[in-house]
Amino acid sequence: MSGDKIRNARRDEIGAIMELIAKCVQVMQAGGSDQWNESYPNQEVISEDVDNGTLYAYEEQGAIAGIIVLDEEQAEQYDAIDWAEGQGPHLMMHRLAVHPEVQGKGIARKLIAFAEEHARSRGYTSIRLDTYAKNARALALYPSLGYEYRGVVDFPGRTANFSVFEKVLTAGGNNGQAS
Repeated sequence: MSGDKIRNARRDEIGAIMELIAKCVQVMQAGGSDQWNESYPNQEVISEDVDNGTLYAYEEQGAIAGIIVLDEEQAEQYDAIDWAEGQGPHLMMHRLAVHPEVQGKGIARKLIAFAEEHARSRGYTSIRLDTYAKNARALALYPSLGYEYRGVVDFPGRTANFSVFEKVLTAGGNNGQAS
């Protein structure tokens, strides 16, 4: 486990990140999911994430093994959801991916734990995300980590809907104050 770390992704790593995404797309499509494809997430989207400083990479033995995007970009479809935490700000979790060759080693859980610490240290009241209805692993993972199912949203061009989850972070008296 030594040498593993989560950090901001760099521009010179976009090619490696796109390779990771391509491998994930192959596995998703082989499993019958059209969540991601050749056009999303594309290099333009990933480059923007990197430039905005919102894409984080999980580095394992010098290689990018996983990614996650953390920002405040909330889809307009989220407006129809009955959220548990109405007071913001809210951190959004997007584009969580782990290279298929290293899946099952807890990397997704480490990225989510990183997101939660990131959110708490910056005063966010909750984390919100959506995951594709055909992504059985994610649909099981988030509730096991304390994320509450809040409803479904639809996005254009997708054959299935997306389950929406939220984890409220204000409990515990931290009030988002960094230590």
